[in-house]
Amino acid sequence: MSTAARELRQLSQTLIWRGTLMFALGSAAAIWPEPVLIGAMIAVGVIATLLGLYEMSIAISVRRRIAAWTLILANGSAAFAFGLLTLGAPRLSLHVGLVIVGLWFLACAGFAWRAAILWWPLRTLRLALIGWGVVDVALGVLALVYPAATIFALLFFGAVYAAAFGAWQAAEGLWLRRLLHQRPAHHLPSVHAHA
Repeated sequence: MSTAARELRQLSQTLIWRGTLMFALGSAAAIWPEPVLIGAMIAVGVIATLLGLYEMSIAISVRRRIAAWTLILANGSAAFAFGLLTLGAPRLSLHVGLVIVGLWFLACAGFAWRAAILWWPLRTLRLALIGWGVVDVALGVLALVYPAATIFALLFFGAVYAAAFGAWQAAEGLWLRRLLHQRPAHHLPSVHAHA
């Protein structure tokens, strides 16, 4: 097994684990908000930060062999930023927090649409990425335009989004694992194929 294939398999496992944990914690915080919300928020922040760093290191290690390494780096960076934002949210004013959240949603929409362009031959994945980007834009605009939300509503909304983001990450990991089983890593788009 090549180094790129091994690293992409590790990436798929990371996405599955991170997504599953974030889905479980976000769901628990949305269902039982009072007793679970703050603990789940801290756990999601730590998980997203650590696994985002790990994903960024994988992106850097495959950069010479896989053309989509920048997308892996962007996804890891977004997870890392999400984690830091989640951990630092209690220190921010409501207005600053809403602006950061809105901009983060818009950045995630950009990553989703970039991935849709990169993986254009895979119609189902492309449509899912475009749809996720549209949801992110709508949420970003709401966060920027509707600042009258209460802190509890924001935390609840964050829990629901963490669960949805976790489900998306787990689905991405499963899709990558399936893709690696169908095509060995040397058949994936490489840097040399786009040069």
